[in-house]
Amino acid sequence: MVRERVDALRHLMKQRGLDGYIIPSGDAHASEYVADYWRGREWISGFTGSSGLVVVLPNEAGLWTDGRYFIQAEQELSGSGIKLFKMAEPNVPRYQEFLAEKLPNGAKLGFDGRILTATSFTRLKDDLKEKNINYSYNEDLLDLIWKDRPQMPKGKAFAHEHKFAGATSAEKLADVRVKMKEKKIATYLITALDSVAWLLNIRGSDIKGLPVIYAFALVTENEAHVFVEPEKISDVSLTDFTIHNYNALPEFLSKIKTEIYFNANFTNVLLSESVMNATKSLKPAEEFIPLLKAVKSPCELFNIRNAYIKEGVVLVKMLFWLDNAMRDGLAPTEGDVVRVLQNLRKEQEHYLCDSFTTISAYGENAALAHYSCGEVGAALRAEGFLLVDTGGQYLDGTTDTTRTVCLGEVSDEMKRDFTLILKGHIALARAVFPKGTTGTGLDTLARLPLWESEQNYNHGTGHGIGYCLSVHEGPHSISHHHNTIALAPGMLLTNEPAIYKEGRYGIRTENVLAVKKKNPEGTFLSFENLTYCPIDTRAIIPEMLTEIERDWLADYHKKTYETLSPFLSSVEREWLNTVKNFDTD
Repeated sequence: MVRERVDALRHLMKQRGLDGYIIPSGDAHASEYVADYWRGREWISGFTGSSGLVVVLPNEAGLWTDGRYFIQAEQELSGSGIKLFKMAEPNVPRYQEFLAEKLPNGAKLGFDGRILTATSFTRLKDDLKEKNINYSYNEDLLDLIWKDRPQMPKGKAFAHEHKFAGATSAEKLADVRVKMKEKKIATYLITALDSVAWLLNIRGSDIKGLPVIYAFALVTENEAHVFVEPEKISDVSLTDFTIHNYNALPEFLSKIKTEIYFNANFTNVLLSESVMNATKSLKPAEEFIPLLKAVKSPCELFNIRNAYIKEGVVLVKMLFWLDNAMRDGLAPTEGDVVRVLQNLRKEQEHYLCDSFTTISAYGENAALAHYSCGEVGAALRAEGFLLVDTGGQYLDGTTDTTRTVCLGEVSDEMKRDFTLILKGHIALARAVFPKGTTGTGLDTLARLPLWESEQNYNHGTGHGIGYCLSVHEGPHSISHHHNTIALAPGMLLTNEPAIYKEGRYGIRTENVLAVKKKNPEGTFLSFENLTYCPIDTRAIIPEMLTEIERDWLADYHKKTYETLSPFLSSVEREWLNTVKNFDTD
């Protein structure tokens, strides 16, 4: 099927005189997760990971993706005729370098201008500047060959009530205008879906796992506009905004007389070129709405803590069920674990949906960082590890937790790796750091135990988390990649060191942390743990833990029991108490 689709695309390319065609991941808002309508890169290549880019030339094709997906991509691209390019690996060209080498001078290069970002286009033009390339971005060729393409979602928005949001849309709009005045910005284009939802205090269901609707917003000193299909917002009141059709934005931008500010990382080429062709200025300064929504208010933090209690209850009930199922020899599957989690979440107040597709990965499947088991998946056996990475969307918070569960006998190597991951997790959770520290400055804490055993993991240690929004939220992170955003009280971050051994197993332990002041002056900061779920002590080598680490684990399990036990049955409390009292000495 992939070969047939690529051949059909090449036929269209030949008709239009195109020497190459780019199919990025994403949608018109540079979203990480997208509606099915926008899954063109997946459709053309068969690669199902959330991040990647395909280049099709007349006689060859390639897919570029990052280290999270190397193993998965090799499997899914097998036999497709599409070559895997492992991004950031030695001697692997970037896709721009590949095109610079392969395209002839004066070539015509096409892509859907709704998907490629302005930032990516700038880099592409810079890398290909010696080639005198002609760019064609006004036509989506996939739409002409994707006969059963899904429609754009038509679900309606709903209000995120004040008791959850903590501030009205008018108050947020006023805060945005204050920032605009500080930065001398006359017109501000807002393209990221979570930023639009945050500003308007609305949520929706256009994207699986991400409660948003497809819309743009534009703010000036005296006006505010929303570009959205009108029927999608018929159930909400947006009195501070003028409503326009979703597709009316490019023409609207071309008529604006003032300087327009937008984040080029989240603005597509069709929009950015509408601005540039009208001789307006592009200001690539750091965007401020992501920073405003990244620092959670006291009201939001109060609600989020409640959401994580509910999520902890869900996780403990699932682990209790799993422990009994394995003991009784019922042989549940990876898919059974996913369904149990979903059913337990449905019992919780204010639950909307899962915050991403649960990773339930047994044995060697867990070596795939973003494995999906489908409806059934592998049967679980009373040996080895099960890795479960899961989360929920609640009106009062977004959750994300990973646990690696010991189902039976595991090797000494597996125990050692599990303990190394735990040591890194504890080191980061206990961190105290001066104001102004970035996540890059903390990343080594989680990796050092692995590094000392000459091991590593090929992804970031922690990402930000939205508030009933994206489970992956910037601009802050904890990563070996340079990040200039200083951590501030109220920011949420995951703590998830990991290790993956291809064909054997994977281990990850993930909690969510909130940055808080360590002293009243705020000159030093530390973390508040939000996640309460037992860590499987059966996989720990006790003598590898220091006294401080053992005390941390004992205290964590004590707090987990105290926090969750009021919401558990007597048998579940007894089970959790046994876990809490495990003696690592």
